[in-house]
Amino acid sequence: MFSSNKKLDLNLKNCMLSKPYNNYRVIIKYKRFQESLIKKISSYNGMLINNIKHCNLICAKLNSKAIHRLLEYPEVEYICFDEYLFLCGMSVSTANKVRLSNKTKSKGNGIGVAIIDTGVYPHPDLVTPINRISTFVDLIDNLKYPYDDNGHGTCTAGIIAGNGEKSNGMYRGIAPNCNIHCYKAFDKSGKGFISDILYAMELIAETSEKNNIKVLCLPFELLNYNVFVQKCFSSMVSLENSKNITCIVPSGSNRNFDGSITGIALCNDCITVSGYDSTSKIKPYTYSSIGGLKKDSKPNLCAACVDIVSLNSNTNYISERDGIKLYPSKLDSSYKTFTGTSLAAAYVSGICALIYESDQSLTPKDIRSLLKIACEPVEIPKNYQGDGKVNIKSIVK
Repeated sequence: MFSSNKKLDLNLKNCMLSKPYNNYRVIIKYKRFQESLIKKISSYNGMLINNIKHCNLICAKLNSKAIHRLLEYPEVEYICFDEYLFLCGMSVSTANKVRLSNKTKSKGNGIGVAIIDTGVYPHPDLVTPINRISTFVDLIDNLKYPYDDNGHGTCTAGIIAGNGEKSNGMYRGIAPNCNIHCYKAFDKSGKGFISDILYAMELIAETSEKNNIKVLCLPFELLNYNVFVQKCFSSMVSLENSKNITCIVPSGSNRNFDGSITGIALCNDCITVSGYDSTSKIKPYTYSSIGGLKKDSKPNLCAACVDIVSLNSNTNYISERDGIKLYPSKLDSSYKTFTGTSLAAAYVSGICALIYESDQSLTPKDIRSLLKIACEPVEIPKNYQGDGKVNIKSIVK
C-alpha cells in the first residue's frame, strides 16, 4: 500500500485512514516535472493553490485517492499537511503609552520593508500625506486594495513605518519614511498556512530589486518542531538573504522557560527577537519564548513588547465589493495598545530600515554584526535577551 510509504507524512496517513474529510490541503515536495504534476492534480479533480518553485513545492486540495495516486510517481518526494503558523501578538485593553520613536535624522527614506501578516489598514499614519503602502497582495481573499480584518498587520506596520500623522508625531514608528510591502497570508483569526507564507516570501524575493526591499518582518511562529517545514523555511530565508534582505522573526509566545524557543525562530539566518516588559521596571515578559543555557543560542536580541502603542484599524472594513474600491470611514480612535513578541520583531525591523538607509550595500550578515555591537544588556537572564536591547544612537545618526 502506498499509504504506508515513507513519502506520506504519518499524521496525514492516520487522518486519511480515519476519513474525517473529503479533501485535504497538502504540500507536495517534488524532484522535477512540476508542470506534469500540476496537470495530474487537475486530472484528479484537485485544486492547485500555490506553486513555490524555489523549494520545489506544490500546495493543493486533494482527496485521498488522488494523494495515493500521486505517491506512485517517483518525482514525488513527500506529501504532508499544509501546516498553520500563528501570530505572536495580541491586543490589550490598557495603554502604557510606550513611545517607540526616536529623534534621529534617519527615517528609512527609500527603503522597502516587507511584512507577511493579516493585511494592513489604510490608516492616515501610513497613507497621509503620501501613501507608503506600496504593495498589497491578498493571499486569503484576493482583494486588490489594503485592508486588515484582524488588526495585527496594521499594528506591525505602524511600529515600523507610522508617521504619527494623527498624534502630532507622538506615536511615530521607527522608520516613518520607509515603504511598506504587505502580503496578507493570515486570516481574521490570525492563522496562516505555511504554503501561503512561503509563496509570499518567493514573491518578495522576485520583486525585491524593483521595490528596494531590504527588510522582511515575519511576526509569527511555528508552535512545534517540524523538520520538513524548518528546511523549507530555511531555504526560503537563504533566498531572501541572497537578495540582501534581512529577515526578522519573534522568539515566539511560549512561556519563558529554558529552551522554549522552537520552530522557525531557531533559523540561524534570521534575527530572532525576544520581548521584555518595560511598563514599570524592565522584567521578563511571561509569554516570550527563550533559549536554552547553551552559549550563542537564540534569541539574538530583545526589545520591549508590552503595552506598545500602535495603529488602530477597523477590522470590519472590506476594501472592495464587486471589483469596486470602497473607502474606510473615520476611526473612533486612531491608536490602541498591543502586547506580544511580534511587536519586538517589528521594532527591530524598523531599526534595520534605518541602518540600510545609510548604506544599502550592507548584507544581512553585516546587519546582524552591527546590531550585535549596538546591543546593551538589560537586567534579565542572558537566555531571555541574547545580546540585549539595541542602542539606536550608537548605529543610526
